[in-house]
Amino acid sequence: MSLPPPDKWNESDILDFELFSSINPFDRGHEGLNEVLDVLESVDEELRPGRISFERDRKPKYSRQLMHESLSEFQFMENTSFFLKCARVPEAYFDIHGSTDDEGSRFSLTLRIIPFAWCREPGKQEERAAGLVSLVRTLASRLPLSHGSAHSGTDQLLDTDPEQPRPILPPQVERMHWLNVYGPQRVEALGRERVLSTPAFLVEELPHGAVLILTRPTPVDFASEQARLAQARALVHLRPDLKLEDILSTLHRRSLAFTPIPIQFDPDVADILLQEVDFQGLSLRRQRVEQYNAYHPPTVSEWLPAAHQPWPDVPDVQAALDLYEGTYAEQLLALLHTEVPSVMDRSPESLPHIDWNSWHMSWGCQFTPEQRSRLIPALGAYLGMLLVYGLGGKWMPRRNLDEAAVVVGDRAWLPFLRARHYLQGRDAPLDYSLTQLFREAQRRRG
Repeated sequence: MSLPPPDKWNESDILDFELFSSINPFDRGHEGLNEVLDVLESVDEELRPGRISFERDRKPKYSRQLMHESLSEFQFMENTSFFLKCARVPEAYFDIHGSTDDEGSRFSLTLRIIPFAWCREPGKQEERAAGLVSLVRTLASRLPLSHGSAHSGTDQLLDTDPEQPRPILPPQVERMHWLNVYGPQRVEALGRERVLSTPAFLVEELPHGAVLILTRPTPVDFASEQARLAQARALVHLRPDLKLEDILSTLHRRSLAFTPIPIQFDPDVADILLQEVDFQGLSLRRQRVEQYNAYHPPTVSEWLPAAHQPWPDVPDVQAALDLYEGTYAEQLLALLHTEVPSVMDRSPESLPHIDWNSWHMSWGCQFTPEQRSRLIPALGAYLGMLLVYGLGGKWMPRRNLDEAAVVVGDRAWLPFLRARHYLQGRDAPLDYSLTQLFREAQRRRG
């Protein structure tokens, strides 16, 4: 396979935009709600609220009147929360939260834009970045900001210990994002003069004593050499105890995750591995591609020369075929029709999806012997049925299912034996995939 284009490689990344305040506007009820809605309706048209997300999958069209009528639905005890889907960016949404309790008041405005590629659209990069900066200014003019940031969600994940919860406000400045907001307390702790002299693309004082810092004009090149140097210089300026070369080294390692490498998966299982790579996400994509480029499944062994295949020994051949295709195969459809909808097509294209689901769900190690004894006929019959109807094969039923075969050309393939191997370990659905056997039979047919 060729080198994936950057947007294809990075298509799971998001832009994560967060602003926080120590004032909860919802303490003022509908008046405070209006204040928040004023801010949300001020953003660029693409990101303005388009749908309100309620429980039970209700997503009516956004209107200020409906927001006021629904305010009580958004409230639980001391919390007020709601989600608003953006009008013209289908996967982007606002997550708004406010609370007031014995520990004080808190407010957060989160905007998540999926995919990050939205920021990269040619001709709109500067305009969209300016819109996000404008959102900061608009909210800061209404509420005192305590902190905030906007950056690649994946890059932030790479900088987080999965075993440790990420603090909302770290005790000191630990990283620099594309967009950074420091509230008055953090600014005074660092020294206002130091903060205002930060080497960056933009340093701007906001109302109520906060400071906005942009490391680059737009977020699109956050992993580039120039952006990493800008992030490192700004961080070291605010944290003189850190060394520039150490910070740069860490940032460069993170940037590797966003650099495409060739995908050279074994063609018999490439469809399965691509699904796993996509599921793992961008933060692990490079690591997994390197791992799976080196993987090759064992050679298919579940076959005999057609001349050596025993003839049927069942009392009624047609009854055996009806059992295979009318009962066993249908059991697999009943089991997988929700998780793997393509199974209902009864086509070879469904096999990689079945294999990935089985591998991902650990079918090879989670079932009891009794459960495996029911799954083996279902998997084997489905594979055999595709060999018959997809490749023109002929069933050779046997009392012992492991001996039952489908003859295609000069080979007899043993789908039930393959299914037994398929369930013998954690990675067995990959090592003994139904996909690989079918494709091997397809090649050998000629």
